[in-house]
Amino acid sequence: MRPQRTGVTGIVIGGGRSTRLGRSKPMIHLGGKLVLARVADTLRAFCDELVFVARDSQDDDAPDTAIALRMHVVTDTAPYQGPLAAIHAGLKAAVTPLAFVTGADHPFLSRRLIEAMIAAALSSGGEPESVFARVSGRFHPLHSVLVVSDWLSLIEKALRSGERSPTTLIESAVAEDSPRVSVMTEDEAEQYDPRLLSFFDIDTPEQLRVARRMVDPRRLPLRRDIRREGL
Repeated sequence: MRPQRTGVTGIVIGGGRSTRLGRSKPMIHLGGKLVLARVADTLRAFCDELVFVARDSQDDDAPDTAIALRMHVVTDTAPYQGPLAAIHAGLKAAVTPLAFVTGADHPFLSRRLIEAMIAAALSSGGEPESVFARVSGRFHPLHSVLVVSDWLSLIEKALRSGERSPTTLIESAVAEDSPRVSVMTEDEAEQYDPRLLSFFDIDTPEQLRVARRMVDPRRLPLRRDIRREGL
């Protein structure tokens, strides 16, 4: 049986150059699973389709892996570069009214939190709203719910004017309340993701070490018939 359609596209931004980490972030193995696969598996539970956004001529295995994970692969909107162009490309590929946008280096996404943000986007009873989380005093563009039609036009205008920062664009939209937006506070987010791990990304070697400690198998419960030294 096909799952009920939700009207949400999952957009995964995966074209960063990983200069500080020195390796492809979507292709990192974490807890025996690729980070990209972890993201895709989480989003597939409530998204009608998944879109992976790569940069033009990306030379790692992430785009092919995304195809294998049944994701639609697109590249940044030419001639622009950076996360704003990537978000725009993902929105252009979406065929649903709403999109949840995240990064391919967010291994600990919370389904409960994302579902709460989607519910908030639809809670007005009228036209849906875009929802942004403000955590640690800042907005997180790569953990947001966007009204596709609103943000396609807004980002197109920003790119033409030379703006490259998604955060700057969100701050302006929130201040002007145009297009329709709402903000989820840190306290509200903690109700669904108490440790706020959804906002953890792997951008540096130290963050990768922290992520691996989080999924250290020695910290996981074992089946009663398995000892650490084997059966």
